[in-house]
Amino acid sequence: MLERRVAFTSEGLTLDGYAVVPDDPKWLVVLCHGIPGSAPRDRGDEGYAGLARTLAQRGFGAFWFNFRGVRGSPGEFSIGGWRRDLASALDAIDGDAEIGGIPRVVCGSSAGGAVAIAVTADRGDVAGVATLAAPASFTYGAVVNDPKRLLQIFRNTGIIHDPAYPPDLDAWWREFLDAAPEDVVGKVAPRPVLIVHGDSDDVVPYPHAERLFIGAREPKELVRIPHGAHQLRRDPRAIDAVVDWLAHLRISS
Repeated sequence: MLERRVAFTSEGLTLDGYAVVPDDPKWLVVLCHGIPGSAPRDRGDEGYAGLARTLAQRGFGAFWFNFRGVRGSPGEFSIGGWRRDLASALDAIDGDAEIGGIPRVVCGSSAGGAVAIAVTADRGDVAGVATLAAPASFTYGAVVNDPKRLLQIFRNTGIIHDPAYPPDLDAWWREFLDAAPEDVVGKVAPRPVLIVHGDSDDVVPYPHAERLFIGAREPKELVRIPHGAHQLRRDPRAIDAVVDWLAHLRISS
């Protein structure tokens, strides 16, 4: 089992990535977390490090990192910056002698799912994308609708630290409106898309999943998790759905 740090740079920010890879993995799953809330993590919750180890135990490599502004990573949160962070992570994986040759997919949760779709749509070196509780757009159903209020929320949760950031609130806000997942998910084809969503999600309600599925092209799959809440990485049914999808995934010609 390979388990090590893989540091990389994104727009001058040094971010720490971590690879957990068993022998002869079929896929490397690049994990993208969502926007953290203000509640402390439950005791014993290993976060994405734990999810990466779970995937490795089931035969798949995993790579995870904290986006800019989150859990000690440098920088200030912006959704466009997160897209660039994921692109930089994929470039770093490409250049890594130990993990660069493993076919990769991207799996993102919530806002990380939106980022995963946007970046995968623009790159040909990702074999597929899976999402957990991802929004179809940030404005559908008023998931976000007030930039000033949203900025204050992110200051309170600690992913924006500089009181002078952003220098241009309108430009920062427009990044949420650009590349709506439901508008770009069709560009992932002919690579497969998996959409996993809980039907009791009170943060990103289930109709988002239906809109994403409509926007996607074949091959695509929608998995509805009965009574599933928002943080699906904690739901074994959601992880089983991702593992089953990975087990049957084929590289598109």
